[in-house]
Amino acid sequence: MHSLLERQLRRFFRGDSPTDPRTVQLLAAISDAYQAFDDDRKLLERTLALASQETEERYRALQQDIAARQRAESERDAFFLASPDLLAIFDTNLRIIQANPSWAHTLGHEPSELVGVAFDTLVHPDDLSTALAGAKSVTETGHVRDIELRLRHRDGSWRLVNTAGTMDTKRGLLFAIARDVTEQRQMERELAQAQKLEAVGQLASGVAHEINTPVQYVGDNVSFSSDGFQTLFTYLDKVHALLTPEQKKQLEDAAEEADLDYLKAEIPPSLSEAKDGLRRVAELVRALKEFAHPDAGEKAPADLNRALERALVLARGELKHVSRIETALGSIPLLRCHVGGLSQAFLNLFVNAAHAVEERTRVSGVSWKEHVIRATTRVEGGDAVIAISDTGCGIPDAIRDRIFEPFFTTKPMGKGSGQGLPLVRNVVMAHGGRIEIQSKVGEGTTFILRLPFETPSGIREAA
Repeated sequence: MHSLLERQLRRFFRGDSPTDPRTVQLLAAISDAYQAFDDDRKLLERTLALASQETEERYRALQQDIAARQRAESERDAFFLASPDLLAIFDTNLRIIQANPSWAHTLGHEPSELVGVAFDTLVHPDDLSTALAGAKSVTETGHVRDIELRLRHRDGSWRLVNTAGTMDTKRGLLFAIARDVTEQRQMERELAQAQKLEAVGQLASGVAHEINTPVQYVGDNVSFSSDGFQTLFTYLDKVHALLTPEQKKQLEDAAEEADLDYLKAEIPPSLSEAKDGLRRVAELVRALKEFAHPDAGEKAPADLNRALERALVLARGELKHVSRIETALGSIPLLRCHVGGLSQAFLNLFVNAAHAVEERTRVSGVSWKEHVIRATTRVEGGDAVIAISDTGCGIPDAIRDRIFEPFFTTKPMGKGSGQGLPLVRNVVMAHGGRIEIQSKVGEGTTFILRLPFETPSGIREAA
C-alpha cells in the first residue's frame, strides 16, 4: 500500500485496518492510483529537470554566440574605423550609406558629409566610364578588384586610388575598399623616368664622347688653316710689295678672277666664326657629358654655379630665340648634393621660363629683346640660394597652389606633361631644401631654391 495512503488510514482508523473486502479492494485501487501519480510526477520532474538542463545549456550557448558576435562586430567596427584605406558601403544606386574616417584623412571629406552622396560625383570625369564598368561588373560577378580611379579631394585636387569591391546580393549592398596610390604611382613614374633618363644619359655620354674626337681634330685643322691663311696673306702682301708696276698690272686680271681682296677680307672672320662654332660644340659636348653622368649613391661635393652654367648651355636652344640671358653667379662653396638631380631641376626651370616668356610674347606681342631670363646664386645664412627669374606671363593666384601637382599643366597638348615642377620640388625636398615663388601675372616669375649646407662650419671650411 502507498505510504501516504497508509498514514492517512492509520490516522482515520486510529491504528486499525479495514477488513471489509470491498473497502480493502477500494483502498488497493486508491493506493495504485497514488503510486501511478507518484510515478507520473517523478517522470514529469525528470522531464522538467532534463528540459531545464537543456534550456540552460542552450542559454549558455546563446550567450556565448551573442558574445562572439559582439566581439566580431567590435573587431569589424575597429577595423572599419582604424583602417587607413577608404572603406564604404553603397546601395544599388551607388549612393554612400556608410564611410570610415579615412575619407577625411585621405580626401578631406568627413564620413557624415558623404552619407547619401552619389559616388560618381567624386570620380574624375575621365574615369567615370571605368567606375561604372566596375560597378556593373561587381553586380554581375559579385566582386571586382584592381580598378584605378581619380577621386576628388575636398580642396579640388585629385588623388589616384586602387579600388576593390564585393556585392551582398541578399541585402543589395556593395562593400568597397580603396587605397591611395598617388605617391606610389608617382614614384613608379619617376623611377621609370629616371631609368629612361639614365639610359638616354648613357647614350648621350657615348655620343658626346664620339663627337668629341672629330670636333677636336676639326678644331685643330681650323686653327691650323686660320694661322696658315694669315701667314699666306702676309707672304702675298710682301710679294706684292716687291713686284714692279708692270708685274702688278699683269697679275690684276688673275687677282680679280680669284677675288683675292674678298678672300683676304672674308676668310679670317669665316675661320674665326668656325672656331667659335666648334668652341660652342665642344662646350655643349662637355655639358652633355657632365649632365648625363649618373649620380653616385651618396651625395658628393659639387659646384652649383658650374651645374647652373651647364644647364644653361643645354637650354640654349629653348632660350636664345625668346629672351636675353643674364647671370649673376656669386661665390658659393661646394655643396654636398646629387648634382645630376639638381642639374635636371635647373634645366626644367630654364625651359619653363622660356615657355612662359614665349607665351607672353604670343599674347601681348612683347619683343623677345625686351625679355630677360636671369639666373643668380648667393649664400644666405646656412643656405645656397639659386634664383631663376623670367619676364614671362606669370602664375595666376588660382593655380599657384597646384603647380607642383603631378600632371597638372596649363600648357597645350604636347608642350608639357606636368612633370617638370614636381620633379624640381622632389629634388629640392630630397636635399632638405625649400622653394619660394614670387610671381605676378603679366610681369614674370622668380623661383628661389634654398639648399641648406650640412653645417655652418662646412661653409667656412669650403669657403
